[in-house]
Amino acid sequence: MTKSVTAAVAVRLAQEGRLRLDAPLGDQLAAELLTRWRSLKALPHTTPRQLLAHTSGLPNYFQEAFFKRARREPSRAWQPVELVDHVAEHGTPQFCPGAGFSYSDTGYVVAGILLEQVTGQPLHGVYRDVVFDPLGMAATWLEGHEPAREREVAHDYHGELDMTTLSPTIDWAGGGLVTTAPDLARFVRGLWSGAVLDSDGLEQLTRWTAGASFPPGHALHYDNYGLGMGRVVVEDVQLVGHTGFIGAFAFHAPDENAVLVGTHNQSQVDRWPLVGALCRELRRHS
Repeated sequence: MTKSVTAAVAVRLAQEGRLRLDAPLGDQLAAELLTRWRSLKALPHTTPRQLLAHTSGLPNYFQEAFFKRARREPSRAWQPVELVDHVAEHGTPQFCPGAGFSYSDTGYVVAGILLEQVTGQPLHGVYRDVVFDPLGMAATWLEGHEPAREREVAHDYHGELDMTTLSPTIDWAGGGLVTTAPDLARFVRGLWSGAVLDSDGLEQLTRWTAGASFPPGHALHYDNYGLGMGRVVVEDVQLVGHTGFIGAFAFHAPDENAVLVGTHNQSQVDRWPLVGALCRELRRHS
């Protein structure tokens, strides 16, 4: 769900003139980072929109090879730049920017770094100023980067791996937030009521990417994908929103003016039967 927050903040800052969604990173990202990641030769020509739409071609660091590194050093506090370092050292770009579609958390890390640079704030501070405080999301925080808002978080699992045994800094702008179902509902209602973005900003999020598709059996079932936001029809109900790696989902059903949110704690459990059951109930009561 963090991707939706990151994308919404990026669009808001673009509307304020603090970054340009369609200008190359070579004109916006710190030169020392472009030098640091010079093996990613197309990065200076990549735009923030491409990072957020998964059309940058950047390889996804959040894969099994990275999990193996994280298991070897479970307490290591990862800096966001080190997450990009991993693919700069070990990954191969999949295509030229704008020439394909492939889901990549790496793009969101680079986008998060850009948000910090243009605001002069840590990412969690930007989230809080633009989204959390205005919407009253008091139980949401960026784990590993700011003080926890609750004493304990639910254990969440990737297969047999208890993800809470690893440093929460392995994820960041692409999935590092801890939240609750009520706060997710606050986010969805606030976003689509115009409290975070105006109609032009929401149009940016839902400008569906040509050629964006997910292969059969993929955990993501979107029929369309924009910026940190997907569209899918379930049980004849149109849903716009996002799902999380472990099991969270948060959708707006625009035709019914409804919000559907939920969580579970196992990445390999199919959440879509639950989403479908909620959609059937929504239709029954609409």
